[in-house]
Parts: sequence; C-alpha cells; structure tokens
Amino acid sequence: MYKILIFIIKSDSDFVNYFTNNFLPLLSDINGKEVKLAKVESNLLLDLKYSHFCEIAANSKDEMDRKLNSSSGRKLGKLLMELHQKLSVINVNYD
Repeated sequence: MYKILIFIIKSDSDFVNYFTNNFLPLLSDINGKEVKLAKVESNLLLDLKYSHFCEIAANSKDEMDRKLNSSSGRKLGKLLMELHQKLSVINVNYD
C-alpha cells in the first residue's frame, strides 16, 4: 500500500475553504472515491501545527505514479507547488 498524506498548516480558515473547493475534488478524482478532510485534534510534539489532514491511497507506488500522471494529478501537482508553504505532504510506502 502507498499513501500520500496532506496536512494543512494551521492558518486562516480561508485557505481551508480554498483547499476544500480546489484540492479535494482533484484528490477524489485521483483516488477514485471521495476524499474527506479531517480535523487534526492534537499535535503537541510538533513545532509546526496542523489544522486539517487528508490522504489518498493506492496498492503500490507504481499505481500511485499512474494516478498522479492523470490530468487531475498534474493539476494537483501545480497547486501543490504554488501553495507548498501552506501544506506538508508525506509519502508513505508500506512495502
């Protein structure tokens, strides 16, 4: 299993709304099912504080690479590059 975890750095709520309207539809399309945004309840041991979190998953890194090379995946990549200062992205490989 391969996952991409996206954490929204705690900031103004306008970005959360922007993320919900612009990122979640792309993530849902890439994932093949609805991606929901969850609240981060606590992260006391981290210097950087997060407000929200979501994830997408695939059976393997190769499958995730194929998903990210789709039209929605390329749009997501552009958004991530433009707004990387408001997000943390972590890739996890369970292999």
